Amino acid sequence: MKPPLMHHSFVTAFVCITLATSAPAQLDRYELGLRLRAFETRLATSTDKERIAASLRELDRAVQAFFRLDLQAVARAIDAADRRLLPAPPDAETTFARSLQLAMSARLVNPHAGSVGFTLRAAFATEATCPEGLVLDVALDGSAAPLVSAPVRALPFIGELPLRDAAVGDRVLMWTLRVGDRVLQQRSQGLSLANDLASRLDELAGLTEEKPANDSLEAATAPMLAHMLSAMMKPRPEETVLPGSRLLADAEAMLAASAKGEMFFGPQRPGEHWLRVPLRRSSVAVRLLVPPDTNANAKRPLVIAMHGAGGSENMFFDSYGAGAIVELCQARGWYLVAPRSELFGNYDAPQLIDALAARWPIDPERVLLVGHSMGAGQAAATAARAPSRFTAVAMLGGGGSIGKGIGLQGRPFFVGAGERDFGRSGALALQKALVKVGAKATWHEYTDVEHLAIVQFALPDVFAFFEQALPPKAPVSK
Repeated sequence: MKPPLMHHSFVTAFVCITLATSAPAQLDRYELGLRLRAFETRLATSTDKERIAASLRELDRAVQAFFRLDLQAVARAIDAADRRLLPAPPDAETTFARSLQLAMSARLVNPHAGSVGFTLRAAFATEATCPEGLVLDVALDGSAAPLVSAPVRALPFIGELPLRDAAVGDRVLMWTLRVGDRVLQQRSQGLSLANDLASRLDELAGLTEEKPANDSLEAATAPMLAHMLSAMMKPRPEETVLPGSRLLADAEAMLAASAKGEMFFGPQRPGEHWLRVPLRRSSVAVRLLVPPDTNANAKRPLVIAMHGAGGSENMFFDSYGAGAIVELCQARGWYLVAPRSELFGNYDAPQLIDALAARWPIDPERVLLVGHSMGAGQAAATAARAPSRFTAVAMLGGGGSIGKGIGLQGRPFFVGAGERDFGRSGALALQKALVKVGAKATWHEYTDVEHLAIVQFALPDVFAFFEQALPPKAPVSK
């Protein structure tokens, strides 16, 4: 069972991620990401237009609460948005269970250490009270035999999860709140288990502190992974569920390959990778989707996804419709890269394309660009600087500058925003500016949709737009 991968994108879409730890309820971007992805998953399968509209109004309240830095209100509003999609409102017992969160003391653990601590506590206040007979069950990978089954009489409830006989790997932590046989709430998150963890991380840290023998992708990536893995062992949660066991093995293998002057990453390793890509004078952290290597010589399109302000390379992969863009690229066999952008300053997108195409069979004549909010403005500026490098560009929920627009004549642009989107006016101004310089820029507005959900609602149309704009496939090299 694949561990869930989700992100704090709701938090980081709007302000710097460091603000996410200040709430009195000890809410963090990890917990909000879990809640947001569960909501986005339900939203994707909902068909009742009235419920969806009511749900998105609650989501808009969550946006407003975030600007007030009231993270308890954000979590409460996301929960309200989710409840609006249900056929009937939950009862008081279920309402109380939905308000709780399970926080782990670490997410990368050596099972031979015996156990890992956890705390069950409120994510936000509710008028509902703790029901009589409430029981917490915690299991790995959906096992029918929980590792913990304990009555909950008061909050916070602190316990230990026994792991001594647990198998290593990237596991799914399932926790359930029930009264008798009646399940009130069931949620999942990640827990990675690896043997000899301390010694392996010490050795990895020592190797990454040494001056690299070369400036390869592997040499640049290993220190970043070492830092991510170290953070997974601390109580403060990382921003997304990471496959820590796999990343540790990858870091060890890539350092060994780098020492021999060999390549670890390439089309022979499909799936998702966290990388630091060396550019000419800098480097950029990215998350990359590599499609299955069915034909190593067939060059494929590349989608570059630019996230909103305060976000990271995980945003498009884990949120915006519970990572809907990943499935859309997988279904087409396309590469997907999400670079980490900064609010001030940015990477060179053409250099990134060239660096990736030097390692993977990416067609430089079929590069597609999509951005949200701040990323929409960055996508516009990027396309204006190097229009010949991008086949088509989609910008959602944000505006930006295109300068004189030289070279944009006839270029296809998709500009979209929600009817309730605070970025609507900027996006509409951008579309008009593109038309003025001769670009083929179409406007797309989504009824009742606000700023956050615009990506989820627009992505199917964006990919239809991408497919129409793509030139024929490049010939297969011999």
